Amino acid sequence: MYLVINSALIKQLAAAEGFSDCGIARAERLGEEEYPLDEWLEAGCQADMHYMERNAEMRRDPRLLVEGARTVISLVVPYKPDRQMDGGLKISQYAYSEDYHEMMKRRMYRLIVAIEEKYQDFEARPFVDTAPISDRHWAVHAGMGWIGRNTLFIHPRYGSMCYLGEIVTAAEFDHYDEPYQGKCCAECRRCVDACPNHAITTSAVGMPMLDARRCTSYNTIENRAESLPADIDTRGYVFGCDICQNVCPFNIQAPSSFRLDDNSKANLESLPEADEKEFKSMSKHSALSRIKYFQLRRNVEHARKRYRFV
Repeated sequence: MYLVINSALIKQLAAAEGFSDCGIARAERLGEEEYPLDEWLEAGCQADMHYMERNAEMRRDPRLLVEGARTVISLVVPYKPDRQMDGGLKISQYAYSEDYHEMMKRRMYRLIVAIEEKYQDFEARPFVDTAPISDRHWAVHAGMGWIGRNTLFIHPRYGSMCYLGEIVTAAEFDHYDEPYQGKCCAECRRCVDACPNHAITTSAVGMPMLDARRCTSYNTIENRAESLPADIDTRGYVFGCDICQNVCPFNIQAPSSFRLDDNSKANLESLPEADEKEFKSMSKHSALSRIKYFQLRRNVEHARKRYRFV
């Protein structure tokens, strides 16, 4: 007999651990109409992210990731700061604070312990963007929001500036949330029109798709080449990109969830001038650790050459 858990209690425990929303979905296979992975890969939109080609079926079905999985607990922590960096050169706002992988994992492990205190036989594995499981699509499947036209998960209250994570377990729950069916982007195309590189496309069935080859975030982080494509317009971003998020009405109306203090702001704004030692210190326990120092210098030089930034 497998374990049956009270869903309402788990959502209360998730809130106590600092998660702003929690949805619970039955572990099952995501369909191509819901997650057009095959079409995206066949079009070459993954660029050099060849890891996306591996375990493609596992990305759709968490039961292949965790043996006996019956449930996916999807969790949200918003990160919209109360202000942004000044000046021409900037980084994506999700990297303003502590590395979200570390923060989310810490909270998720505490949540697992809290559940174990209520259900001694509870076993689970947490995931934060580090395994073949689609955070965005499970957040939708768990009823918390939708995939926006910018291809990001959009929460009706917090917008797309959200860290996402999942806890996958073999336990059964007494209630499962239905996939989100509420309001969505409708006819709004602000993100599509704002993208300077025309990276946002759609699948054959009308699902949003992102062509990484044209995306500033991909090129400033994942692209390991010595130089960026000359025609890529980064608009001054040297790590990531927020252009499609900054114009989104749901982000504009979303409440701030993080205070960027003066010292942290000044430190971030000094990043383009950092030497390698300073960069290593700044990127420790930060999402900035996703890039190497040569990439930072490459990205800064690309932005300065294109925009004459000083």
